[in-house]
Amino acid sequence: MGNPRKANGARRRHVVRWLRSQGRPCWICGLPIDYGVPAGDPRAFECDELVPVSRGGSPFDRDNVAAAHRCCNNWRRARSVAEVSAVRSALAARRAAWNSPETFVALCKALKDDRASVIGPPSVPDKQPRATTSW
Repeated sequence: MGNPRKANGARRRHVVRWLRSQGRPCWICGLPIDYGVPAGDPRAFECDELVPVSRGGSPFDRDNVAAAHRCCNNWRRARSVAEVSAVRSALAARRAAWNSPETFVALCKALKDDRASVIGPPSVPDKQPRATTSW
């Protein structure tokens, strides 16, 4: 089937130009984007689909795109908006602070590794003694 973002290149370029002209901060980490950084740099602007194409989102719908840093978008992959919001909330609850997108991504990865202490201990079923019967 191919990449739907490339199926209609002119339409996609138009959406990306429109989004770039907005000058918005990264929707994932919340930090400003330097729109002059060249593509490929971790801090470069990327057009991110809020509902990923892999989950049926449109790469051409202006309501489905948001500005993101390349490294934040790479970390996000196909996570839902709700999942990203939950991670940001968990970081905020820990009073985590970030001043760069790379730091944000590192905190997100550390949070995943340390998930049990952030979210709480995993639920373990109560260990009830089994009823035994003697025949």
